[in-house]
Amino acid sequence: MSKQLQDKVAIVTGASSGLGKAIAETFAAEGAKVVLAARRKEVLAEITAAINSKGGVALEVAADVTKETDVANLFAEAKRAFGRVDIVVNNAGVASATPVDEISLQYWNEVLAVNLTGPFLMSREAVKVMKAQSPQGGRIINIGSVSQKTPRPDSMAYTATKHALQGMTHQLTMDGRKYGVVASIIHPGATLSSFTARRGRTAPGPGETPADYVMAAEDVARVAVLMCGLPAEVNLYEATILPNNMRSFIGRG
Repeated sequence: MSKQLQDKVAIVTGASSGLGKAIAETFAAEGAKVVLAARRKEVLAEITAAINSKGGVALEVAADVTKETDVANLFAEAKRAFGRVDIVVNNAGVASATPVDEISLQYWNEVLAVNLTGPFLMSREAVKVMKAQSPQGGRIINIGSVSQKTPRPDSMAYTATKHALQGMTHQLTMDGRKYGVVASIIHPGATLSSFTARRGRTAPGPGETPADYVMAAEDVARVAVLMCGLPAEVNLYEATILPNNMRSFIGRG
């Protein structure tokens, strides 16, 4: 059986844990050659080794997406190893609950740097590479959040970046069109990850009915596979995926 992403070259940021790790592993299982990027190289090396041991093809590159030199090196390493870049997943992000009146300028700038400047630098480099390669084109997947539509309390900086990321995705789709570069955005709901685990959120047990269930990161990864497995002339521009019982998004009852 053919795999949906056979021989596609994909860069995934924030790949050392949570959703990024799940996307990288799922892409590799679907035949992609995956470049895992994050700041923790030793963790990336373990994940990469595990993927390769299962017959996948993966490479780890330590990178801070807020630094231009790191982003340029990341793409250079991907091209050196695999010759081109077909898919970029902008997943790296930070968040914490902070009341509006306690948000420091330093914290605000840190969140914007990772959640917005990082995707900008990655997307800018992606367009350069995808425009120049032959055949031309590729896909950029931005990881948004349902917080862009229904924010949680004390999340101003995070929510603001997800609104901006929506606009960036729209603009990328317009500006990249003539080069065969398309952009999409996925808005995940409550997902089991290192973020949610630190906040004490776990999947519900039998008979439990918490206000917000959480879904597996692999569920979101399958949406990314669907987007990237479409024909080059087709774009699933936006997708929202969430647990069925995520009442804070759908409504009460």
